[in-house]
Amino acid sequence: MSHPQRKKKFVDPQVQGALVRRLVIHWVAFIGVAAAVSFALQVLTDPFRPMSDHASSLWRTQGPFLLVLIFMLPVFVVDTIKLSHRFAGPIFRLRSTIRSLAMGGDFVPLKFRDYDFWQGMAADFNHMVEQLQSRHGGAKEPSAENKTDTTASEAAIDAEAPVNAG
Repeated sequence: MSHPQRKKKFVDPQVQGALVRRLVIHWVAFIGVAAAVSFALQVLTDPFRPMSDHASSLWRTQGPFLLVLIFMLPVFVVDTIKLSHRFAGPIFRLRSTIRSLAMGGDFVPLKFRDYDFWQGMAADFNHMVEQLQSRHGGAKEPSAENKTDTTASEAAIDAEAPVNAG
């Protein structure tokens, strides 16, 4: 089953927002500490010069580096959002599938995109739903295309080591 490229990358504001906030906080802390250390080293090189001369000299020598850091922050934020989408997206799809099943929707085996994390979770979930449906009878059979995915899911489950619950 083929999945188109996801258009929306920011799917879980709670998780992805926390990652972005943490990244920005660390980035600002790094820039602040680096600037303080640079200024202290600048002053220690000639403690008798006026502070304004030190600040001016520091800006001339470290200013371009600071500007690069500031302009790179959005690049790192966007990359963090893209990376986090590889685990937030599958969880979002899992939650949507659970809600659909809870509302009486038909079971369509869950399949994540090849580059997503949590591939084993999709296989485990599919196996769980199939087992529940077979125990309760009246289960709707998945389509032929989805049966192939289900067989692949079962093979993936069988290949993994059993989970020790206790």
